Amino acid sequence: MAVNQQTAEELITEVFRLQRELRCVAQRSTDPRGPGTALQAVLRLIGEQPEIRATELAQKLGIGAAGLSRHISELVDMGYVCRRPHPEDGRAYLISLTPAGSRAVAEEMRRRSALLQEMLADWTNEEASLASGSLAKLTETLHTSIRAMKPGTHQPPIPAGEKN
Repeated sequence: MAVNQQTAEELITEVFRLQRELRCVAQRSTDPRGPGTALQAVLRLIGEQPEIRATELAQKLGIGAAGLSRHISELVDMGYVCRRPHPEDGRAYLISLTPAGSRAVAEEMRRRSALLQEMLADWTNEEASLASGSLAKLTETLHTSIRAMKPGTHQPPIPAGEKN
């Protein structure tokens, strides 16, 4: 194993700290007239492709169908998202951004980027790029690893020094 226990624990701690701080950045950069931070996350995921099935979106967000339905209904009412029946599966829906939804995502990204640029004023572009690359590698590794596991079959490793 390339990463030892202490390093793995430190990485978990730092990722959790980063998540908390990013929530603060998101709150500070949010336009109070637009969708809140939870709905912005939904909009960003929808905008990653031209259309997405509701079930796939719920899976990516890690929420159930009922929670997603509430989010989508709210975004439809706000004019940011449209939903249409899937042409091949009458039980499913395809969801996509409206032009207003695309603008909202782009505007939010500009606000967050500007705030992050201010916060990282003492960083070089190289430092920021290296951090971005490390985060991208970590994210991709976790994404690939978790999807390679069969649900319900992974057993947590036994800590060193313990027996079955």
